[in-house]
Amino acid sequence: MGRIVGVVPAAGLSQRLAPLPSSKELFPIGFHAVEADGRVTWRPKPVGVYLLERMAQAQPDSLVMVINRDKLDILRYFGGRALGIPISYVVQENAWGMPFALALAHPWLGDDDTVLFGMPDTVFFPVDAFPCLLAAHNGARADLTLGLFPTSKPERFGMASFDQDRRLIYTIDKPAQTDLTYMWGIGCWNANFTNFMSNYLADLSSPSREVVLGQVFQAAVDGGLNVRVLPFEDGEYVDMGAPGDLLAAVRRFSAESS
Repeated sequence: MGRIVGVVPAAGLSQRLAPLPSSKELFPIGFHAVEADGRVTWRPKPVGVYLLERMAQAQPDSLVMVINRDKLDILRYFGGRALGIPISYVVQENAWGMPFALALAHPWLGDDDTVLFGMPDTVFFPVDAFPCLLAAHNGARADLTLGLFPTSKPERFGMASFDQDRRLIYTIDKPAQTDLTYMWGIGCWNANFTNFMSNYLADLSSPSREVVLGQVFQAAVDGGLNVRVLPFEDGEYVDMGAPGDLLAAVRRFSAESS
């Protein structure tokens, strides 16, 4: 029985939000109760904590966070452990896209390990999405399972088409027009997909433009891997990628914390 490992890509440059006083993943969104000086008090809650809280519900054995050399504040904030889960850090030297960031975790993964994936600049519901995703993944004996969320803004996300058996048919990244209504937001995969992604990226060799993760998902479908989805029909996915999104999230989660 292998381990469950959360892999968190946090090496992005956050150019749409620049300049920020900290890494985007540490920007405060609401407040949470923490123990300080022997008593519980309210402190600002970095957006990345929401993802780790949700991952923790699936009881991962460890976390691997991928950062760039300018994001040491993430290491200082979380240290070697968060929510009782040990954390390792990997530095991404080349900004070639999220798939390359995720592939950097490969040397730290065993042949029987299962990966949980999510983005630390998002907040999504239901809060138990990861345990549900892991159960669906194991039940289908899938190589890759994507958690899907409804969206009315397909032009901003990777969209997914799937059949009645919840097999992924295809993905399309940020389409200008589409009838698709579900975006992928989180993922779970086994060593088959871990190896597939590493080999796929190795074959690209120094890409001239950024590679998006949806390309790798589509290649896995085309390559015959067992790729499934779990649609959260009543779910919600809140992205902090643009100034307007960040402002709305600060207002919403600050109000919900009060």
